[in-house]
Amino acid sequence: MTTHRVVILGAGAAGTAAARHLTEFENVEATLVGASGEGPYNRTLVNKGVALGLIEPAQAALPVSGAPALADTATRIDVAARQVRLASGRTVDFDALLVATGSTPRRLGASLPGVGRAVQTGRLSTLHSMQDAVRVREVLTRSPNPARVILLGGGLVAAETASLLHRAGHDIVLVARSTTPGRTALGDLIAKHVAELHHAHIRTRLGRLPVAVTGADNYIGLTLDDGTRLEADLVVAALGTTPAAPEPWSNGVDVNTRLQVSGAPGVYGAGGVATHYESPLKPWRIDHWADSADQGTHAARSLLHGLGLGSDPGPYRPRSSF
Repeated sequence: MTTHRVVILGAGAAGTAAARHLTEFENVEATLVGASGEGPYNRTLVNKGVALGLIEPAQAALPVSGAPALADTATRIDVAARQVRLASGRTVDFDALLVATGSTPRRLGASLPGVGRAVQTGRLSTLHSMQDAVRVREVLTRSPNPARVILLGGGLVAAETASLLHRAGHDIVLVARSTTPGRTALGDLIAKHVAELHHAHIRTRLGRLPVAVTGADNYIGLTLDDGTRLEADLVVAALGTTPAAPEPWSNGVDVNTRLQVSGAPGVYGAGGVATHYESPLKPWRIDHWADSADQGTHAARSLLHGLGLGSDPGPYRPRSSF
């Protein structure tokens, strides 16, 4: 019986879901490759649990997938040689590959005055990774109660985090470039309603951009483009994400309806790293936990079909309920 070597890059929702499905097949040898020094964890608990101090990081760990796991970041893929190069210098061969390396948060531009100093003090942070969650929790813990928190961004993560921190009793200001945040994702009607909810419950500075960051070890200041100056204990930048993939894919992977990566036979993509092209829609990407898991399972089924081990699962369709 031929054993097929499958390597899964990324130990998040898509990668672990794919690993669980692939381990059901005796003639598939699946290896799950995660980030160096990091175990698989549920990223939905970053802002909902760990950052708020409701749970410890270990409580966000994902169940064992059943596949052997390596905590060694993939740095480059040689598609022709069917080989993955890892950060340690080690290489892993594959017959089929799933790229599920997720995304990385957008950050305030390094050219913005004061950004570097604010990051060093820990008072300017993203809220995307477990390390981010621990950093935010530490600032909230040592700040007066309620802590003063500025949320930068108008997307779903910014809105959800603003609500969570507000309910926890903290003093929140939401700063967003758009006067109606979320219009692209939610449509005009719902986005306007969400903006009204923001105005009713927290302080808002919509239609504004930061132009400078100031502060010291015990506070952070933010100057907006209308001259308004805000002071806080913490600024959380929730400015969206970009795909994170190893070379040779600098901007994530482009996939077809079967989640096959363009120009790379035997390579598949799923989750936040994958950009979909399907007429009449514009190129789109889903960076949502539940749907990333569905993508991972679908990609695993497509991969198995490509190896001659299963039926064609058909085109992938988003399954999120929103």
